[in-house]
Amino acid sequence: MAVQVNSNITTVPFIRFSYPSTSRTNSIIAQDALRTTDLAPYTIMAKIAASQKWVPFTDETATDGSAIPQGIYIGSAIASADIVAGDVEDVEILESGAIYDINQVVIENSKTLDTVITVGTTDLKTVRDHLACRNIHDDDTVDITEYENA
Repeated sequence: MAVQVNSNITTVPFIRFSYPSTSRTNSIIAQDALRTTDLAPYTIMAKIAASQKWVPFTDETATDGSAIPQGIYIGSAIASADIVAGDVEDVEILESGAIYDINQVVIENSKTLDTVITVGTTDLKTVRDHLACRNIHDDDTVDITEYENA
């Protein structure tokens, strides 16, 4: 009896296209003493206006600036314990000028690219719209292994 093993290792890079100098490597992710999950690569991020520190986008109604998606975290996973312990420094955030693979992006708290930002504006925009204003666009990429494993 033969057993077929199906393995799906992605061959698609997250960033499909980018302009030079589109990310910052000296960004800071703010401490979150209540965080219980690791921060995944390719998480959509927002900034707290007063501190200019980054946080995962989780609340489209927040009034501290974090309701506006402004970038995507593009480093390795960060353990929740590190975020609980203090600010995480020298992280890389994609801030502008790129096309990314929509199938790999992470949005926390059950939000989507079509979540409408409802705070501080009468010009309602979605998460996707805010990223597009920063010249960060999504692309639906087909991984070649999908055909192989079908």
